[in-house]
Amino acid sequence: MLEQQVKERTEELAATNEELAATNEELESNNEGYVVLNEDLEESNRLLLRSNDNLQQFAYVASHDLQEPLRKIQQFGDLLTTRYADSVGEELVYVERIQSAAKRMSILIKDLLDFSLISTQRDVGGTVSLQTVVESALSTLELRVEELGAQIRVEQLPTLSGNASQLTQLFQNLLSNALKFHRPGVAPVIEIKTRRVASDELPSGITPNRVAPAYQLIEVIDNGIGFEEKYVDRIFQVFQRLHGKSAYVGTGIGLAICEKVVTNHGGAITARSQPGQGAAFTIYLPI
Repeated sequence: MLEQQVKERTEELAATNEELAATNEELESNNEGYVVLNEDLEESNRLLLRSNDNLQQFAYVASHDLQEPLRKIQQFGDLLTTRYADSVGEELVYVERIQSAAKRMSILIKDLLDFSLISTQRDVGGTVSLQTVVESALSTLELRVEELGAQIRVEQLPTLSGNASQLTQLFQNLLSNALKFHRPGVAPVIEIKTRRVASDELPSGITPNRVAPAYQLIEVIDNGIGFEEKYVDRIFQVFQRLHGKSAYVGTGIGLAICEKVVTNHGGAITARSQPGQGAAFTIYLPI
């Protein structure tokens, strides 16, 4: 009887040892997988740091080395404009074209600099009054608003966690866009509306960059020329334009900056529109 019990116990221990051995092998395999995963993450981090370094280097070049020769071109252009002020030939026309091209290049460099800085500056930990942010953006655009006779209607906006400088740039770009693409002969009307939405109320296809229980939905709505909604993804890409440069001045970077700011804040941005019926840009920021 005792021998039988010893035998059974021995068999149980052997089975247990086999299970432990199998578990150890599985753990070793998992550990190897974790090591590979950590190596991949470290490599990704190195690449990201290198990318940020490259962007910062570009920012330096853009703000110094590229702007300086442009300033000289503009200065010499001013001298030539003065010299040929009484000219009846085509000299002044050519100089004006040079000045115009230099101005466009300067604006492009500035926009690229803004985009690269926002791409590398992800500190959004402060408390920001969106009401103050929008008021600041409107102050910058005050002359253009008066020139067009635009009506701006802003609901009471909340205070959120974020970066005031980036959020100001976000609303300034959206408002500037709404003013730029107004219908000829029609005074712009721009509304900024807001409401809170729960995460389970988000429309399909909206995936914020950070999961949160609720989001602040902010809409910037205008009565401008609008656009074909099939281009909604394209408009947030760098250098993508839906209208010719001769009709509307711009670099095609403004909305890409908006998308980058919203992503930095853990949110999402989209738009809806129809040609001739205005556009509505919708922002979701985590609360």
